[in-house]
Amino acid sequence: MKGVIVKGVSKMSTTKKWTSRLFAGVTLLGLTACSGMDTGPEDSYPSLENSQTDVADYLCTGMPLKVMFHGEKAHILWQQETYDLTRAISASGAYYLGEDVSFWVKGKRAGLEIDNLTKVKCQLIRVEA
Repeated sequence: MKGVIVKGVSKMSTTKKWTSRLFAGVTLLGLTACSGMDTGPEDSYPSLENSQTDVADYLCTGMPLKVMFHGEKAHILWQQETYDLTRAISASGAYYLGEDVSFWVKGKRAGLEIDNLTKVKCQLIRVEA
């Protein structure tokens, strides 16, 4: 009789485990499907409201350079000219590209290149967040 009871408990226990696993799998599948749903156009655009603007002052070959970083954008003021750049892929540090302008930052060092001609090295002076 002990063998029959053990067999019955084992079979019932196996059925409960199977049912629990099946229920967990179906629930997980349902949650995963819901998480990928598009809820509207507001998801299509990154929110700039949550981004903070940081202002950095650099000294480049004795001349002041001001950069305003906001999200993936950088706005540069250099020698009475303004440049708008967008963050690009970089192996190290941060790299920004604009029309005939590039700017890179790594630690307290930076570099500005304009029209592939003017290349200046910069040193960070201060950052305002």
